[in-house]
Amino acid sequence: MLELNYDYASCVTSSEKISWKLDDVMPPDARLDFGQPFLPSALAARGSLTFLRPDESRALNQITGNAYLNLFAFVEEYILATMIQHAQAEVFGDHQAIRALSRFVDEEVKHQQLFYRYLAAFRRDFGHDVEVLSSAAEVAGIILGKSPIAVMLITYHIEIMTQAHYTECVKDDAAIDPFFSKLLRFHWLEESQYARIDALELDKLLRDATTAQIETGLSDYIDLIGAFDGMLRQQAEMDARSLARCTGRVFDEASVKAIVDAQHAGYRYTFLVYGMKNASFINVYAPCRRMPSDVSPIGLLACRDRHERPCTSKAHERARPREGHGARHRRTAQGWAHVD
Repeated sequence: MLELNYDYASCVTSSEKISWKLDDVMPPDARLDFGQPFLPSALAARGSLTFLRPDESRALNQITGNAYLNLFAFVEEYILATMIQHAQAEVFGDHQAIRALSRFVDEEVKHQQLFYRYLAAFRRDFGHDVEVLSSAAEVAGIILGKSPIAVMLITYHIEIMTQAHYTECVKDDAAIDPFFSKLLRFHWLEESQYARIDALELDKLLRDATTAQIETGLSDYIDLIGAFDGMLRQQAEMDARSLARCTGRVFDEASVKAIVDAQHAGYRYTFLVYGMKNASFINVYAPCRRMPSDVSPIGLLACRDRHERPCTSKAHERARPREGHGARHRRTAQGWAHVD
């Protein structure tokens, strides 16, 4: 269904060429330097916060950078489980696919270890308590309760978004901290292969899917976008509290609202809009849209801002049961079938 010019074998070959070791990228005793912003302005707060001093704006940027990496570690919790399921589905099948998916899993675990090592260093060196989202396993369970098409679509969204962040925003920005830029570079190198594997797996699901199953997958994807947007708002509220602790200032209600709104707008653009508007994502998403009832992801965000419920053709709040972690499954477009 999708027009792809690569396969599992080429993904493995590329992955082997660019693989790196955790301790080479971030030694266990690495110290962080807080003299420069961590994130380029395109990936940070969006809005005018003129009441902040330059050092306070830099601190907010660094708080945002810490939350940015935590969010990646956060979503990789469900991605790990997803790719293990997909690898299990290939047992006694395509060995090249198993090899590619297994490398994917191994490297995602490495990325989580990198981010958690960085987060620990930030807590040690920043000098102030900061809040970040937790309960990654619980959120992973919710995501995995959606249809496999939706899970692969949101995963492709995240992987392709990561590519755009580095190549369009981070790569040539000399104003940001070089160590933080280095972390994002090595993350980007391996993520480039994951996006291709996501597309290959999504193509399998779409080829076997009925129109109704694809419609459910798109509806579930839109649900997940809405859920992520809610979590990003929570992180923005945490950032406002973290900034107050860091600066020792008591912000008035209007200033708090301005900080939260600017942070939320920045996170939304960085994690949602950057993925939705990416040409590669559109090329994958567009062939799926067979039904005129589909709501575009960006349209969903507009509905949320107006406190409206998007008008989809299905009510898709029903839960999908999951088997235990040790169970064997057969992947289908509709869900994961338990194999006795």
